[in-house]
Amino acid sequence: MSHVSQAVIIHEPEVSSLSANFTWTLAGNAVYSGGQWAMLMLLAKLTRPELVGQYALGLAIVLPVIMFTSLQLRWVVTTDVLGHRHFGDYLSFRLLSTALALVIIFVSASLLGYRWQLKAIILMVGLAQAIEAISDIYYARLQLQDRMEQISKSMITRTVLSAVGLAIVVYFSRSLFWGIAAIVLARTAVLSGYDIRGRTHNLTQRSQGFFENEALKPRWNPRGQRALLRLSLPLGIIAVLVSLNSSIPRYFIERALGERALGIFSALAFMLAAGSMAVVSLGQSAFTRLAKFYATNDLVEFRALLGKLLALGATLGICGIIVAKVAGRELLTILFRPEYGEHAYLLPWIMGAASINYLAQFLGFGMTAAGYYNPQVALFFVSNLVVGLGSYWLIPRRGLPGAILALFFSAIVQFVGSVIILHKGIAKVSARDVRPA
Repeated sequence: MSHVSQAVIIHEPEVSSLSANFTWTLAGNAVYSGGQWAMLMLLAKLTRPELVGQYALGLAIVLPVIMFTSLQLRWVVTTDVLGHRHFGDYLSFRLLSTALALVIIFVSASLLGYRWQLKAIILMVGLAQAIEAISDIYYARLQLQDRMEQISKSMITRTVLSAVGLAIVVYFSRSLFWGIAAIVLARTAVLSGYDIRGRTHNLTQRSQGFFENEALKPRWNPRGQRALLRLSLPLGIIAVLVSLNSSIPRYFIERALGERALGIFSALAFMLAAGSMAVVSLGQSAFTRLAKFYATNDLVEFRALLGKLLALGATLGICGIIVAKVAGRELLTILFRPEYGEHAYLLPWIMGAASINYLAQFLGFGMTAAGYYNPQVALFFVSNLVVGLGSYWLIPRRGLPGAILALFFSAIVQFVGSVIILHKGIAKVSARDVRPA
């Protein structure tokens, strides 16, 4: 079968409605975010804040590496609506980059001079995130076909198994390391038992070996790998800058205030998960349509859809601030412990920064769908510079409120910059379209 004929088969499934995609994506992301929240809550209830801080530090070190080496390849796949590349090229690239990520994480944990227990936790967190990155590239293929239901089923199963495994192992062993190992086992089981299976992708042709279908196997093509690296490198830089934006304050908190303060801050910051979940769900559901509208120069529909997303983002932010103000202490006390509830006065400020960030996230989906990669690199570099300088100056002097202020200033820079980039880009396209022949 030729490459072109394969692409036709891949893209023929019935297109789901935006509402159906959003419903499934919201369900999957709701369970996923709720599961991350539940795991943090379980750690807070079953262990000391210091161990919560160790887990948060592990994520802060691992996530920027994973985000960079993943190069946001999922969005490259989902914008390949004409099937220019075989899925196997994307998969092999993701496998190579994930292996590189694990090497970088190991070297970083060794160079940072942490004690061996903390180093082992960081490495186990890295392995868990690496497995999730491999599942993500299969999600990209499903998303390209508007098969959001299968993605959600995988996310829900993986999250439930991870949370249950973590709870059982930590309860009996009181060990954070073995609790994270249970997460690794759960994610591996879902990847091998569902994500890579041909029936999940509505494929019937079978092949020999671990991969059930030829279309789902990696293809080792050095020239193709180099081309993908050139194409996706700006997205990888954007991804690591986005990840660092939330991680940078955690580095300064751990150094200046200690692991206990980092654990409390992480619990407070995790309260934004509900809003971020909805933002990501909507953005993922609308992304392919945004990309198609822009690719076909249908800027009216592009702006209309983006405007709806921004309106929903503003609504989510306002609701979050109200809930944090009215019931913040009660929520933190019930979900975690009373010592977390004592810091509830910080929650409305965190939600204020989150509200601006929700809007910037939606604008980020719009910029990526339109292919504005390089301007985003400069924007997030400036945003990280702001949060870095703010954290360096404010956290040692003002404690946790200083960390929130740093995030707030960074969110403003990101939002304003995103508006400017999109406005200039759309205006340039509009002017080109109306130019006389």
